[in-house]
Amino acid sequence: MEQHNFIRFYRVFEHDTSVTEISTNDFALAASGRFDTALSPLYSLPTDGTMFYGYADKAHAMEMAKAGALKYIDRLIDEGDKSSAKLEQYRYDHYDDLNVNLVEENIQETEQEELK
Repeated sequence: MEQHNFIRFYRVFEHDTSVTEISTNDFALAASGRFDTALSPLYSLPTDGTMFYGYADKAHAMEMAKAGALKYIDRLIDEGDKSSAKLEQYRYDHYDDLNVNLVEENIQETEQEELK
């Protein structure tokens, strides 16, 4: 069986702590025909819930997921009492990533594995 070398990147959604591996060359066949610019869709940035960042290696994606989560937590803390329930729920929902998966030791271990 033939081995395919897929180019991968790692996706981190804004305000999320999970790192998702995405293959960049799993393309679907495009429809044939001419491209008409008059019919092309208007482009805009996605909403906060669907905004994501892509990284070339998993260790860097993990570092950025951790940094983004800490920045979001700081923002919720700065908002004060009105966001305390939201902060508590965020910490509860992302407990494993914040306290287990995204600790510096695991990030460095992943980085060493990528260098091999």
